[in-house]
Amino acid sequence: MTISLTGQHRDRFIAELRAHRETFLISDAEYAEQVLKVSLNTYKKCVRSAGRAPLKLKRHTLISVCTRVGLDPKAFGLSIGIPAQIAPFGGYRKDDYGFLTGTFFLYRRSFLTARHITRSILEIYSSDTKECLEFHELHHYVSESGVRDEQHYGGDVHLNEERSVLSMPAYFGGQVRLTLLLMPEHAGGKGKPLKMRGAALVFGIPRGYWQPTLSCVFVEGPIDDRRSNLKELCKTILAGTEEYAPLSAELTLAEEHATIMTPLMWSKLQGKSD
Repeated sequence: MTISLTGQHRDRFIAELRAHRETFLISDAEYAEQVLKVSLNTYKKCVRSAGRAPLKLKRHTLISVCTRVGLDPKAFGLSIGIPAQIAPFGGYRKDDYGFLTGTFFLYRRSFLTARHITRSILEIYSSDTKECLEFHELHHYVSESGVRDEQHYGGDVHLNEERSVLSMPAYFGGQVRLTLLLMPEHAGGKGKPLKMRGAALVFGIPRGYWQPTLSCVFVEGPIDDRRSNLKELCKTILAGTEEYAPLSAELTLAEEHATIMTPLMWSKLQGKSD
């Protein structure tokens, strides 16, 4: 049996398949054979459909592709069930978490000495091609060593509804950067003020060589600022300034309660038993 996808349904299927393909650093042939379990010609047929011509696939081929990519055939106008629905982002519906979308301030202590606080920008928005939220982090500041630093990180928001933790991994140049945020306890409607706390695991060089570096973070927003240049919102908050004290208190709360450092827990417990 052959199934035909046309119009917006065909275009969405192609867009989501291409987006999934971009997450693999392998050849098209390897992606087709190892991931989709179809021939290279079938994969090319799927992504190279052009004009108004319908995309025609055998029923079992379409089901196989949807199953392995994690797509729901119903999103393409088909009343087809698949054997096992893969949920690569946690199985949440992005529409149910619209209150998390917006532009936020992200604060952390400086990596070199932890003396000052760095303010960056975190944007969370609904994906156009996948059933998930996406994020973009902008870091733009002068480090304590006097070096101007600008970094951009982005990717998909993974959310396990049972654990209520937002996982935001960013992949670039063979590195992985991970930001974890606790879901706000009192989630209001979209645009209502939110506070989220967690931690970022990154690559740092405070001792002259690259190491895994952990920093607690505090996220606040959404902010109501219509400046087109978000770099203007990034800054370093110096210790001793009026703005510093309440932000340091928020980060202290994250450091003591929002994250767990198991060796420190063990040492504190040992101290109590002595």
